[in-house]
Amino acid sequence: MASEDNKGNSNNSEEENSESSSSEERVKGKETVRTYLKNELTGPDEELKQALSESNAAVLDYVDEYYQSLFTEDNFETFIKKSYVMIWLPYANDVGYELEPIDIQIEKVEDIENDAYHFEAEVEYSKDGEADTAQVTGRINANDQGKITVIRFKDNALKEKLRNN
Repeated sequence: MASEDNKGNSNNSEEENSESSSSEERVKGKETVRTYLKNELTGPDEELKQALSESNAAVLDYVDEYYQSLFTEDNFETFIKKSYVMIWLPYANDVGYELEPIDIQIEKVEDIENDAYHFEAEVEYSKDGEADTAQVTGRINANDQGKITVIRFKDNALKEKLRNN
């Protein structure tokens, strides 16, 4: 009888560990998404401005430092080539804008098997003492280790507003 009780406790413990592990992965995925969005929507800082003024190699060093840990090794190069890394900052730098996220909302999408996160970000863009805001929305998928595997932008009003101002 005691061994059955221990077995029952063991199963409960395994279930708890599985739930805890799944919860930790969700937290890790959500943190990765938040870090990615903060990196994308804040700046450009002095380090990036310097890199942009120097060379492509300096920019790649910057990208490696701030982005590489957020992506799977296989996908990192692809995301760079498809311009999912540093989407707004080089352009904001070129036209003299500073970006700052005011609000970032991230929700786990519950109805699909993979970890996917819907996000909405309100971003302030400012130049010469004038400021306005724009929305950026989309969905980002993360793997079990919390690394980004897919990025889809739904509304990229920020890029249009930077162009038109």
